[in-house]
Amino acid sequence: MERAEDKVLFGKYQLCREIGRGRSGRVYLARHLELEEYRAIKLVHKSTMDYQQFKREALILKSIRHPGIPIVYDIEETPGDGWFGIIEEFLEGSSLYALVSDMGHLSKAMTVSYGIQICHLVIILHSARPNPILYLDLQPKNLLVCRDTIKLVDFDHAVYVDEAKELVKRYGTVGFAAPEQYTGRLLDERTDIYAIGAVLYYMLTGSFPGEHPLYPRALVDRDMGRIIKACLHPQPERRYASVDRLCQELDRIQKEIHGQRQGLFSGSRTSSLVIAVAGTSHGAGATHVAMGLAAHLQRQGLAVIYEEHNDSGGVRQFAGCTGAEADSYGTLRIAGLPMLPAYGKAVQLKPHPYPVVVKDFGTDQKTFTEEPADGFLLVATGKPWQWETAGTVIRSPGFLPGTVILYNQFCKQLSPRLPSPAKETPVFLMPHFTSPFQSTRQVQKVYDRMLAVWTEPETGGSIRVWLKKAVSYLKSIPGNLTGGP
Repeated sequence: MERAEDKVLFGKYQLCREIGRGRSGRVYLARHLELEEYRAIKLVHKSTMDYQQFKREALILKSIRHPGIPIVYDIEETPGDGWFGIIEEFLEGSSLYALVSDMGHLSKAMTVSYGIQICHLVIILHSARPNPILYLDLQPKNLLVCRDTIKLVDFDHAVYVDEAKELVKRYGTVGFAAPEQYTGRLLDERTDIYAIGAVLYYMLTGSFPGEHPLYPRALVDRDMGRIIKACLHPQPERRYASVDRLCQELDRIQKEIHGQRQGLFSGSRTSSLVIAVAGTSHGAGATHVAMGLAAHLQRQGLAVIYEEHNDSGGVRQFAGCTGAEADSYGTLRIAGLPMLPAYGKAVQLKPHPYPVVVKDFGTDQKTFTEEPADGFLLVATGKPWQWETAGTVIRSPGFLPGTVILYNQFCKQLSPRLPSPAKETPVFLMPHFTSPFQSTRQVQKVYDRMLAVWTEPETGGSIRVWLKKAVSYLKSIPGNLTGGP
């Protein structure tokens, strides 16, 4: 084929770029020239697949209606050069494989959350009527993370259950395919259960399970180990009898995780929370702490985004180093964390769907104190000879009382006594940590204690936030009692 960017397919689709490649073909991002909408086009050459086999994938997708599974709009054929094409809904997101590669491995909370979503998608297939569907190639590259929601793509291995008995050729991905996919044994719903277990193992450890997987205690606890071992049993009859049963186990663990959270986080993973962060001076580490806080919330299984509200340009620089590309919301995923760079007031973006937001105001304390938020974090340097700068900011007119103060990279060897603001406001000491995306237990404890201040009613934080939001609302009304005309 000629260069993708120079190709118009089927008289109406301008190819943009290749976005995926599988056993039987390639997937391209394309723009519908008349509708000006993006589509995903899977192209397969006639030499690798006959038309009936190609059509089957389209018919399987067409029979399913679910937000986590792409819509099939059409199937096409190029008469001259022998290509088949499936025109599908374009799903924005990065693969689970790319996410785990960026993060090393996922937390238990994230793994359980994504695992439940994967189970729901497979249950949709297994309960399809009148013909249940086996997916047979569940693996990280076929699972997209689209704004914290799992989507399932690439159905070229999927078959109807009654067709599984007659399969002559069997395919799968090494490390995720069940043992019976390599033999002549019957394939059924438990074959997909094996793959779910392999994906759970991959998310928790960052590696493929292999024939004899290890279960490091630091990454896989007893509960998750028991569930994964049941899924990966070489004998299908020893696995879970259904995906629904497996999903119930994961649901139970998720409820236990929620029960361990405090305040706002004892609810659901989509609880709304906005935290504003600012630094007392350049070099205090506000951005480092804000990114670390967002990453910490993400590890709790929350749908969180880091927003840049300063002119540092740090997110774009970070994206330039990692090759991250913005989606239609303007967000980038860097080191596994969704980030929104500061585009300026002239750029109008559609609102992103993340309910938990960490806003980084750099050293702009004025905007920081005017921001309606659920929590306020002022980051000061941990060096005792710079504490006077922090004290000046804290005592300045208009500074919001009750804001949490964090002395970043605090060194006890240099200062055995706490700085004076500790007597007047909640203060925390953050030890040194190199990467905002990989924190120690000591750092995680500091974040948890700060979150408790903002989310527990007995701290008085909720009343303070309510009052600030009420004042902001009154100021926005012409002729109000706070000084309007």
